[in-house]
Amino acid sequence: MRRVARVSRWAAVLLGAGVVAFLVLMPRESGMERDEAWLDQLTGFVLLQKSLAQWGTSPPYEPWGNFDLYLGQLALVRHLYRAGDHRGTYVAMNRLMDMLEAREGGISDETAEAIWDYCYRVTPAAYHDVSRHWKPRGRVAGARVAKVQG
Repeated sequence: MRRVARVSRWAAVLLGAGVVAFLVLMPRESGMERDEAWLDQLTGFVLLQKSLAQWGTSPPYEPWGNFDLYLGQLALVRHLYRAGDHRGTYVAMNRLMDMLEAREGGISDETAEAIWDYCYRVTPAAYHDVSRHWKPRGRVAGARVAKVQG
């Protein structure tokens, strides 16, 4: 039974990696599609996180979280971006960040932080509030800091 779960988990990971590779490497035709690379990368990363969470990380390997909320929000972002609605894209992306902060859909803290950090790396600054990623000392908001025992 454990072996089946382990094989299934690896199959989900490989499928997610294949989707990410396809989205990143698929040929582009127009300038607008080329500009959407950041959205492709972010959507692919969410799909990868969904695959990783599909089987859970510990026995009994139960799914962890509802990613359809995030994929739906990214579909809205893509629609607004394609329509040329830059203000709407900005608002929709920041709604995605609010969802991650609230852990909507029951996703794990680690998953939310990973998506948050990846979003910061690939999303153009014009489409999200960059200041919300920085703490007073210049650290990225989602970054972990090792606690020093004194």
